[in-house]
Amino acid sequence: MRRISDALARRPDLILWLIAAYYVLAIGLRVLRSEALESDEAEQLYQSQFLLMGYGRQPPFYNWLQYGAIQLIGPSVFAVSLVKNLLLFLICVVYGLAARVLLKDPRLVAIAMIGVIAMPAVSVMAQRDLTHAIATLFAVALFFYGFLKTLTRPSLWTYLLTGLAVGFGLIAKYNFVIVPVAAILAILPESELRKRILDWRLIPALAVITAICLPHGLWVLGNVGEATAGTIKAMRQDASGNPILDRLSGIGTLLVAVLTGGLPLLAFFLIGFRRSLIDAWQVTNQWTRVIGRTLVICLIAVGMIGLGFGATSISEKWLSPFLVLLPLYLCLKLEAAKADTSRSIPRLLFPVAVLALGFVVYIAAGNIIGPMFGDYTKENLPSGPFIEQVVAEHAGAKPAYVITDDPYLAGSARLKLPQARVLLQSFGQTPPLGEVERMQPGLIVWQGGRETLKALKPYLRANRIAAEGLAPATKVVPYLFSSGRDSVTFGYAWVEPVK
Repeated sequence: MRRISDALARRPDLILWLIAAYYVLAIGLRVLRSEALESDEAEQLYQSQFLLMGYGRQPPFYNWLQYGAIQLIGPSVFAVSLVKNLLLFLICVVYGLAARVLLKDPRLVAIAMIGVIAMPAVSVMAQRDLTHAIATLFAVALFFYGFLKTLTRPSLWTYLLTGLAVGFGLIAKYNFVIVPVAAILAILPESELRKRILDWRLIPALAVITAICLPHGLWVLGNVGEATAGTIKAMRQDASGNPILDRLSGIGTLLVAVLTGGLPLLAFFLIGFRRSLIDAWQVTNQWTRVIGRTLVICLIAVGMIGLGFGATSISEKWLSPFLVLLPLYLCLKLEAAKADTSRSIPRLLFPVAVLALGFVVYIAAGNIIGPMFGDYTKENLPSGPFIEQVVAEHAGAKPAYVITDDPYLAGSARLKLPQARVLLQSFGQTPPLGEVERMQPGLIVWQGGRETLKALKPYLRANRIAAEGLAPATKVVPYLFSSGRDSVTFGYAWVEPVK
């Protein structure tokens, strides 16, 4: 352990290799731990059938990345995990580049990257089930790299890079718009930096943003309700009907989210720097002011938006694109205070490694240990084995299409039957079945007993399938890793081809 600490102190660049190894391990464990899917994984696998300008309430950036990966290597848990963890790794890399623009101490640059992984949204929530929020974090890191380069060493390239990042961010998640607005407001009090706003090179940067956002923007104009209704509904999910109490509840959850997202990071930095961090808190310079203002303006903006929409719940993952500025802010404070960083990397790295590595091992082991006590998660759902059994019992005849009302079954159908077109009732942008497809055998699947088929009848009629002529059946399949102790009931019905 001592030799590792000495090596890290001498060569802080080793951190990047350790981060890369961590994400390779995360990919491997995800592939090994279960063939069942989390919510966002199932959604991505299903939606990767289509290259669309919009995918419901979420912008399309992450979907496009996932679509590209699946086109290259096929639908698989590996393809889903690869996109996620590669983006997480790139977040750390680009964040380190952004930190290097302002920080002279290479140890603090490494610490800033470790600080990103120390965030619960990155080390815990992202490894469980996040997608679009991860794409937004990448856009934020890329934006600040371009933005800080523009402020310190402006060139046409830095303006274009900043425009590229803003374009990516706007099609990653709509709340990203807060970040560049807050950053511009944050530099207004700084006379040296203010002049970067009114620069002719801003025009080509705006052109880049427009080119990236225009296709999705046109889609949003024609689908405003679909693009916004889901988010507004999620923000108001616990509404009591009292506008004052609901808004107070929303502000309360915002404060809680700030604390749950920020306090763990502060605790890790206290472990790494101890008294030096407390002493550095009072020290300030131009860059601590800019980053600090940006962070505060972002949080105020979230609060104002929450009040405007009557939000009753603001989650920590919604704040992660803004709280990701905190590691850089703390490192700037420490450098301004001339804090001793000689032993800080190992002090910070080891507890963060315990959190990050511990969690990916925990969720892998939880799939096996939980069923021993009757505790089942989404990754224990045997939707994949169910589909395999149904197809095997049908003389191995594979369906040309699969229809379901269950997103987990839709995702598993993509894994087990990659040649079939999967139709999910809740995704309104799915094209209906064509004549050629209806002339081939199809499969309808659902979770529950035969009565669940009734809810699918309107959707079947819309696809010109006669529900009355079906022969529904059920199949009881044991939970994954349950050793047959507990089971799930699924339903299915084969659709014979139209003659």
